[in-house]
Amino acid sequence: MASRQVFLKDLKVADLKRELAERECETTGKKADLQNRLKEALENEGENPDIFLFEIAGDINSALQSLENKLLENATKMQQELQESSGSLEKNLQEKLLENATQMQQKLQETSGNLKESLEQKHIENSTNLEQKLLGNINSLEQKITDNSSWLQKQMDGKFGEIENKLVTVEEEFQNKFREMERKFATLVLEGGEQQRMINTTLKSPGSDIDRLSNPELSSRMEISRIRMKPPQFDGKSSWVNYLRQFEAATRANGWSLAEKATALTLALRGDATDILQTLSLEEQEDYHQLVRHLEMRYGQSHLEHVYHSQLKNRYQKNNESLQEFEADIARLVRLAYSSTPENVMERLAVQAFLDGLRDTETRQALTLARPSKLVDALARFLEFEAAKQSCKRSS
Repeated sequence: MASRQVFLKDLKVADLKRELAERECETTGKKADLQNRLKEALENEGENPDIFLFEIAGDINSALQSLENKLLENATKMQQELQESSGSLEKNLQEKLLENATQMQQKLQETSGNLKESLEQKHIENSTNLEQKLLGNINSLEQKITDNSSWLQKQMDGKFGEIENKLVTVEEEFQNKFREMERKFATLVLEGGEQQRMINTTLKSPGSDIDRLSNPELSSRMEISRIRMKPPQFDGKSSWVNYLRQFEAATRANGWSLAEKATALTLALRGDATDILQTLSLEEQEDYHQLVRHLEMRYGQSHLEHVYHSQLKNRYQKNNESLQEFEADIARLVRLAYSSTPENVMERLAVQAFLDGLRDTETRQALTLARPSKLVDALARFLEFEAAKQSCKRSS
């Protein structure tokens, strides 16, 4: 079949691929891609792609054979070139990689050194700024606490002054009442010689009612000495620790001996608490210390100290719990957990537990700086701190 000449735009896909293969160009893609690629190849050869004519052979088999031979020749040539250049290329690549690795290591070392210096400088600046802000806040807080302490002291002084004035008024009223009683007694008309003699005798006897009326201080002491405090009753359902404190207070006021205290405690037992008398001998019942020891073993809480230790350790302020309620519960748990501890040590333990359990971090820091020695002082400091915060909010 005779060959024919066609322009680039008239070439079919097969013709385009053949022409590209002859020029050692990529033969994949759509027809438009093949046309553009062949157009670039012609321009690289110095030909005008718009007027260049392609020879299209009539015999497809001979064209294919020619193309195959051309491809085989090119493949052999490329293989030889690749074998020759692979050795030098591998060597150059290794040298280049080694050079790049050395340069990267140097740059990393320089960068890490600069970064370390920058971070250290930044850390120092941040630490200095934070310290200055913290000192400023502490000084401001101390000033507010001092101002509120002065205000509270003035308020307390004013209250004390009012109380003292009321006491003076009560004392004056008492003195007026006493003088009025003396005047009424002096105006009494006593009939009968025997009554007059008895009155004279009574007036002369020290410590008599008349003598007490004329001597208010002696009268007050004698009336107090006649007072007898009745101890409370114990039925085993209320707190034994609190009851024992009330009972001891009554015994001190009455000035009872150990035997009298044992008798009074026995008579004060009610309900289920009286069952303990069945387990005691007469000697133990009359021995105050033995009686208290048995009651302590049955109704006391000393054997539960480890339980109160755990409760105190895990006691934190609840969400809706006021600080006064939290302080009262801490005081209760400390006394139950450390009942035999000296008072000053107990106070320090209570203050520490109180601070550890506070929910508000800002409040805890402020109270820690105040260093309260007693639990009631810690609560007072908190109230001062809250007053200062409210004052600052109103002013802002």
